[in-house]
Amino acid sequence: MPQPGHHDTTVHEQAAPAVKHETVKPTRHEEISTAADKEIHQDHYHRAIQPVKDTEVLPEQHRHRVAGTEHRHFDHRNHEATEEALRAESGKLHDQRVVTDTTKTQSRAPAVQSERFHQ
Repeated sequence: MPQPGHHDTTVHEQAAPAVKHETVKPTRHEEISTAADKEIHQDHYHRAIQPVKDTEVLPEQHRHRVAGTEHRHFDHRNHEATEEALRAESGKLHDQRVVTDTTKTQSRAPAVQSERFHQ
């Protein structure tokens, strides 16, 4: 039985190479846009007086009411069935790649106009 505060964990890990399922759909898109820019100068002043706020942050207070820990150990694993299931699943995985024809599109965006005011 492990000591209180200590845990006994057994991890079985096996890394297989990654499986790719990839569909490539090449697309070429050309967007044509026209931009017009105006600049208007305008000076203005804004004065604001902000109040001073003093906040006090108190330290956190923690209270824990925890009953004693009861440690139990159960191992209901079936290692042979797990290995068989992993072998069956890894047999289903394989790389896949599909490449489609390139799609070509073109659009003309409306003219973009912007104004900036400065004084």
